Amino acid sequence: MPERTRSRLRRIGALALVALVATALVPAGAVGTAAASSYPQEAFVVDLHEDGSATVTLRLTFDLTTEGERTAFRELRDNKTAKRQLRDQFAERLGAVAASTANETGREMTVEEPNATVRSTGDTGVVALAVTWTNLAAVDGDRLVLERPFAGDFDPGRPFVVHAPDGYAVIAEPSPDTSSDATVRWSADTSLDGFSVVATPGGSTDTLGQPGFTAVGAVAALVGAALLLRRRR
Repeated sequence: MPERTRSRLRRIGALALVALVATALVPAGAVGTAAASSYPQEAFVVDLHEDGSATVTLRLTFDLTTEGERTAFRELRDNKTAKRQLRDQFAERLGAVAASTANETGREMTVEEPNATVRSTGDTGVVALAVTWTNLAAVDGDRLVLERPFAGDFDPGRPFVVHAPDGYAVIAEPSPDTSSDATVRWSADTSLDGFSVVATPGGSTDTLGQPGFTAVGAVAALVGAALLLRRRR
C-alpha cells in the first residue's frame, strides 16, 4: 500500500478525535472500560451489495453503567454539531482513501451518504458512523471480490465483519474466527495480511488459509481514536 494511502488512513481517526475534543464532548474524568468485543456492539463492518458497493460502518459502544462513559455518551448524543462534524470527517477521510484505492485498482470509487447515529440499547450506548462506498468490491461475472484497501496493513483494533448479499456464499482469507451464512468475522487481534473475500451466489461459506502474523495496521487510528476518547488522560 502506498505511503500516501497509509498517511490518509492514519489521519481518519485523528481528525475524528479532533472533531469531538474540539467540542468538549468528553469530560476530563471520563473512564474507558473494555467494550463488548462481539458484533454488532463494537465492530468495523462492511456490508457488500450485489453491484460491488458497500455500506461501511464503524460501531462503537459505551458502557452506560459507568458514570464517565454515560456522561460522554449523553453529551455526544445531545450535541448535533459534534455528530455532524464527526460524520463529515469520517466521510471525508474515507473518501480520500477511496480515491487512492481507485488509483491502485483502476475502479472508480466514491464515498456517499454519510450518516452518524447515536442510540442506546439497555445499558449500552451505540455510536455508528456509516458511508456508502461505491465499487469497493470488484465485480467479476457474478462474483464479488473484496481485497483493497483491507489487504495488508489493516488493523481495525476491534472485530472486523464482512457481510455478503443474502444468498451469497463466501470464501475468505485469512481464516475468519467465525462464519455463518454470508457473514465472516475476524477478532480484534487477527492479522489481515493477505486479506481476500470472494462472494458468489449460492453454495456455502468457506475459508482459506490461516491468520497471519500480527501487523501494524494502517487504519488503527481510525478505530482506535474512539477508544482514546473514552480513556482517562
